[in-house]
Amino acid sequence: MAKSSLSESKTDETAVVEATGDIIEGSPTSGALAVSGAGVIGDIDASDIEFPKLAIAQGVGPLSDNFKKGAIVLDAEHEISDGTTPVEFTVLRIGKFFEENIPFGSGEIPRIVTPAEQKKIGGTTQGHRDGENWVQPDWKPLADALVCIKGDNEDVFPYNFGKDHYAIAMWRIRKTAYEGGAKPILTAAGTYYRNGLRNGSFLLTTQKRVFSGNAVHGPKVVRGKKHDEKFVNWLASEFC
Repeated sequence: MAKSSLSESKTDETAVVEATGDIIEGSPTSGALAVSGAGVIGDIDASDIEFPKLAIAQGVGPLSDNFKKGAIVLDAEHEISDGTTPVEFTVLRIGKFFEENIPFGSGEIPRIVTPAEQKKIGGTTQGHRDGENWVQPDWKPLADALVCIKGDNEDVFPYNFGKDHYAIAMWRIRKTAYEGGAKPILTAAGTYYRNGLRNGSFLLTTQKRVFSGNAVHGPKVVRGKKHDEKFVNWLASEFC
């Protein structure tokens, strides 16, 4: 990606990827999820829908009481993997943001802005070494991905294509998770899925990594399989 800001210098590859509409500035839920025929009357858009959240359980935090570290959890209720069994998912859209890098314990709430907004505000987006000290950036990258997840339980995965069950979820990829979660997706969008992220799937597991002496369970995303045209068209008609 760009050296100082995602919006300051775009490669030809990035420009092509963004032209597909898979990588956008702002929320990836805009225009997503058709609700016609669902008993809803009136104009409904994405702002009226709260998508389930995809998350990874850590040793602390809201999921730690009910799930083991490294578990992949849907909607804070359903463990869909212990982290070792791959979860197959397809990215419908992914939105790029920057999150203000606020010191831990400061009590301040970090701002989350689009790349264009970050450019106007200013500040660094990459850390650098100053002598023996490492200087953290003012902003860190963040991604929101709207994903279609394949599963078995039709109560948890309510959408059907053939005999397979799927769920739609929002995955916020930030801080230490960005490297192993967002970057493989963005890389795929510029390479083997450059004709559209909906054309193929990814496999998600988790792995333990240590940052500044603290163990964190982060995502590991690898290439899945290419979808056939019928499935790609179903995704487009149902969710985009």
